[in-house]
Amino acid sequence: MKKLRNIIPLMLIAVMAFGVTGCKKYIEESNLGGQTDETYYVTKAGFEDLAKSNYSNLRYIVSNNALYTLGTDIYTSYGITDVNALNIYNVSLNSSIADVDSFWKQLYYSIGTANTTLYWATKVQGMDATALNTRVGESKALRAYYYFLLAETFGDVPLVLTRSTSASVSFSRAPEKDVYTQIITDLTDAIAVLPATTTDFGRVTKGFAQHLLSKVYLTRGYKTYAASTDFSQAATTAEALINSGTYSLKSSYSSLFDPTVANFQVNSEVIFSVQYSTNAATNQVYYLGKVQATAVTGNNLHQNFLWDTQGLSVIGRSSLYNKPNYVSVPDPYFFTLFDKARDSRYGATVWNALIAQSAGTVSGRTFAVGDTVIYYPDAAFTAEQKAAKKYFVFNPDEYHSSPFSGTTRTYPQFKKFRELNLTFADYAGTRDTYVFRLAETYLIAAEAELKAGNTAKALQLYNTIRTRAAITGVNPATGVSYATEMQVTSLSIDDILDERARELAGEEFRWFELKRTGKLISRTLAHNEEAAAANNLKETFLLRPVPQSQIDLNRGASFPQNPGY
Repeated sequence: MKKLRNIIPLMLIAVMAFGVTGCKKYIEESNLGGQTDETYYVTKAGFEDLAKSNYSNLRYIVSNNALYTLGTDIYTSYGITDVNALNIYNVSLNSSIADVDSFWKQLYYSIGTANTTLYWATKVQGMDATALNTRVGESKALRAYYYFLLAETFGDVPLVLTRSTSASVSFSRAPEKDVYTQIITDLTDAIAVLPATTTDFGRVTKGFAQHLLSKVYLTRGYKTYAASTDFSQAATTAEALINSGTYSLKSSYSSLFDPTVANFQVNSEVIFSVQYSTNAATNQVYYLGKVQATAVTGNNLHQNFLWDTQGLSVIGRSSLYNKPNYVSVPDPYFFTLFDKARDSRYGATVWNALIAQSAGTVSGRTFAVGDTVIYYPDAAFTAEQKAAKKYFVFNPDEYHSSPFSGTTRTYPQFKKFRELNLTFADYAGTRDTYVFRLAETYLIAAEAELKAGNTAKALQLYNTIRTRAAITGVNPATGVSYATEMQVTSLSIDDILDERARELAGEEFRWFELKRTGKLISRTLAHNEEAAAANNLKETFLLRPVPQSQIDLNRGASFPQNPGY
């Protein structure tokens, strides 16, 4: 099965700073042979290039780790004295914050690409009808995804559904309810024409649209404008995907992430992933269709949730543990969520021991290559047990600070997204980013069934994920299989959020999950020590501020800021 390779459009595509209706144009031009969009996009080859260009936009969107993780229950800032506005919700979380501004612009740029593709779908010649309908379905599904992110981030947003060929200085915010209606329309249209499978791995398929539609129904079900059938629709849509036979859960959780397993990223469980490449020429991360001010090549997924080992000479700039990006880290609460004696996901997610990569001495302790330098026991060591070990031992209640640095933390390093033999540097990653996989579909269905009042069905779906997560074998202390011991008989929304944290750590956009379920404020203040100490989090922050740059662009219509900013 071949993988989709991102192709930058060969022709002129004009997209605005506002996305498609702003003032400043962003032009991506590599005009080979003097062709124009009118002469190239009407050809099969030209239109296919245009359709493929939708996919390169996703790399920037899915790599915006700070927006999705900071200020939540299981992630916090890298430094214990950090005052990151996204984490502690202080006055710096305002309409000028760069992460929010670039997120808005990239989403509208991506919508512009989808709209351009849909326009030329009506003009292209020589395309097979099935192939053309598939490209239309891909574009509509991606547009729906972008609008879902926009609506959940900002609430009411401009709803732009046609190609823009000139700048606009007059735009209004459509009600969030109307945006959701359009999202559902786009996804329903996409499901009708998209194939269940593709030989071009990385393209949007019917499963993408079904998975997203189930999540859209689930999310709308919590809203004041919800339809009475939203939760049942979410369950029905998710279960149709589960029962389709197109996808299946991998038998081993760790095999989904283990780079020593050949071709591990192309598997039966992944519904959609953003593609990266070992070829630097096709591994660029573009912003608004262009090379960034400082060029970014490759994924940075492997840099997430790490602490910096450079201060320990025997580990140093290790290619085994990768370079951190110093953005967000798991907070101590995250590690308490695992049943470490029964749940295989803990060992697949983190290293509980760090190993010397070179010989040397740290704080008077001498290590040879291969020696354990730091150990994080599942159960706390006593002072006497610690003293008996040559290596450093950090108990679960000692993750908040580090003796190696006074302002950062130490905790079990993430290994879930590790890259092998990668230079100790930023980006350069080649592994794909999972966006949707079937395990989440099960959890969406479980949540929907629970909200619809079907607890027995919700438990069945929920326990399916826990069965797969269990360590293989029988517990010698009880004579009962670990899989059986992992089953539960009662279920709440908090249980589902805990399970999502274990199953989808670093994959899900945690901020959105907490917001959907009405748990962002309560769980963040209960478990994020920095956010709790600041105690700023309130209902205002259930929406992000509309970027001031977009408000300033508008000259001809009312474009209010979100309340409280």
